Amino acid sequence: MHAIKHAYQATFGRSMEADVKGDLSMKTERLFGMVMAANRADESAPVNLQELDSDCSELHRATEGKVGTDQITVCNILATRSDGQLRAIAQHYEQKYHIALVDVIKKEFSGHMEDALLLMLNRALDRTMTDAVQLEETMKGIGTKDSLLVNRVVRVHWDKAHLDQVRKAYMHRYKRDLIARVKGETSGDFEKLLVACLEG
Repeated sequence: MHAIKHAYQATFGRSMEADVKGDLSMKTERLFGMVMAANRADESAPVNLQELDSDCSELHRATEGKVGTDQITVCNILATRSDGQLRAIAQHYEQKYHIALVDVIKKEFSGHMEDALLLMLNRALDRTMTDAVQLEETMKGIGTKDSLLVNRVVRVHWDKAHLDQVRKAYMHRYKRDLIARVKGETSGDFEKLLVACLEG
C-alpha cells in the first residue's frame, strides 16, 4: 500500500488519499482511509487468540447487539486484521452467535461500504472463489466490463497454482469453463491475450 501511494504520487503529482477523499464521503471515506493507512497486521503473524474473542464481542456489540450499527468499529477490525485473523474471527463469530459474519455484514451495511467489507472478508475466507466470482461479475449482464476484466485476469494469472484453482472454482460455481466464458465475451487480439493469460 505504501508503494502504491508513492507510485500514485509520482505518476499523477497528487496524493492518492486526497483523490479518494474527493470521490467518497462520510463513513465510506473513513473506511478507505483506514485501508490506505496500511496498518493491517502482517500475513505472516500467527492468529492472536487473545484478540479473537474480544474482536467477536466488539463486532457483535457494533451490529446485532445494539440498535443501529457502529460502522467505524466494524470497519476498523476488518481493515486492520490479517486474512488469517479474519478467518479465525469469522469461524469464532459463527460458533458464538450462530450466524455467519458475512450475513451480518449484508444485514447491517449497504452500498459501497457493504461491497468493500464483504470483499475484505470473502477474500480472507476463500480468495480463490472470490476471484472466480469477481471474474464472472465483469462478464454478466449486458456488456462486458473490459477494463475490469483485464485487471482481474492479469491479477490471477501471475500465480499459476492460484489460477488453476480459480478455474476449478469457476467451473464448480458456474458449471462452465472460464476460458470458454471469456471467449464468448471477447474477440480478436483482446480474446487471444486474455485466453493466453488464463491458459497460464
